[in-house]
Amino acid sequence: MEYDIQLIEFMDQVDYCLSLRFKEKWRHKYSSHFIRVFQEKVLKSLETQKPVKKSSLYTTYTKKYKYNPDVVFDFFNSIEIGLYYPIVYDDPKFLTIRAEYRDSKK
Repeated sequence: MEYDIQLIEFMDQVDYCLSLRFKEKWRHKYSSHFIRVFQEKVLKSLETQKPVKKSSLYTTYTKKYKYNPDVVFDFFNSIEIGLYYPIVYDDPKFLTIRAEYRDSKK
């Protein structure tokens, strides 16, 4: 029973992150494009049944689209990206990126 509730809550969270409400909530702070990139990554993950590494998501934002790392980490914190596990997960490379980022802010 507990597992069913957790699964329903998780699916509600995923549904919300793909919704127009999610985009409307965050687009003023981050831009429509920024939100669309996240939504497309989540959707592709669901379609391919392969999770998204946070390092891959981070690299897409910072290297491909040239977003500032501060903005990317702020977004991850704002949306509580951990709620999207197992679709989006920490990988060793991301843990290194995050540690280097934190060190650079000291």
